[in-house]
Amino acid sequence: MKPDYLEPWKRIYPTRNDLLIAWTDWFESKSDEWQLFTLTVVFKAGGNVPRSDRWESEYRNKILLKIRRALERSEKNHDFAIPFDDFCYYEFDEVSIFRVSGSRKPHHVHALIPIRKSSVYRFWSIDDNDLQSRLIKDIYSIETVGSILVEPIKVGGTRDWISYCLKNKNI
Repeated sequence: MKPDYLEPWKRIYPTRNDLLIAWTDWFESKSDEWQLFTLTVVFKAGGNVPRSDRWESEYRNKILLKIRRALERSEKNHDFAIPFDDFCYYEFDEVSIFRVSGSRKPHHVHALIPIRKSSVYRFWSIDDNDLQSRLIKDIYSIETVGSILVEPIKVGGTRDWISYCLKNKNI
């Protein structure tokens, strides 16, 4: 059973902006306990039908599993390694005004991953300013992973990242 944390996004908010503020406030209220990271995974589709549930499943069942294993060696503690793993959004057809390259739109997932501050060293290398090298190798061993970008969220940057993830999606 996973820990039960306050989940303000399950409440009813009158506008998307109210929901954005609630998520931002909630994530930032946990900043004493957690270090928040952004994650974007681009998948190699290989001609597969663009189904969001397929790629979200790849993210949840493969990538998060690799991260959990890096954070917690004991399998019984894997569910507790990442205190909240539900903030992820699949994209394929979304178009960015900042994209200047061709029309190629890869399947990808954007996510926020909170890591307990006591476990960050197993996930993030401060010296390299990147994921731990062993974790990078583990993630790239997944056949469908094309690329991955992970960055710590700067102080005050939570709202911007949440807004970017949500774009114009129905919530």
